[in-house]
Amino acid sequence: MDASVVARLLEQTARAVYEARGPKAIHAGQWAVLRYLARAGRQARTVGGVATYLGVTHAPASRAVASLARKDLVTVKADAEDRRIRRIDLTPAGKSLLDHDPVHRLTAAIEALSADKQKEFATTLEALYGRLAKA
Repeated sequence: MDASVVARLLEQTARAVYEARGPKAIHAGQWAVLRYLARAGRQARTVGGVATYLGVTHAPASRAVASLARKDLVTVKADAEDRRIRRIDLTPAGKSLLDHDPVHRLTAAIEALSADKQKEFATTLEALYGRLAKA
């Protein structure tokens, strides 16, 4: 199979993971922020922490957090000890939305593959990611 066909198939697969739309629809980067906030410790739940996790500058991380705050999925408050620091927390709606994380669909699809196919897929993705990370 031609590499460009495989690349398009991978792109379409990634899009299919995030196809759901609705009033609380968020894009892939915002899902990543929600996942990060669900796992991160209190000290790391800042715009700077989000930026580092996503590998972006402060500005796009700040925009993503602001968008999630407008949707009432996160709250942003000044730290009680250091007012310069803004702490980000998931709201109950944000936590609830994570129950419908589109990555769950992808996980289920991967789990439906045989163990050998899962291992082969993981090895291939690791190699692909390694090449892209070096570029």
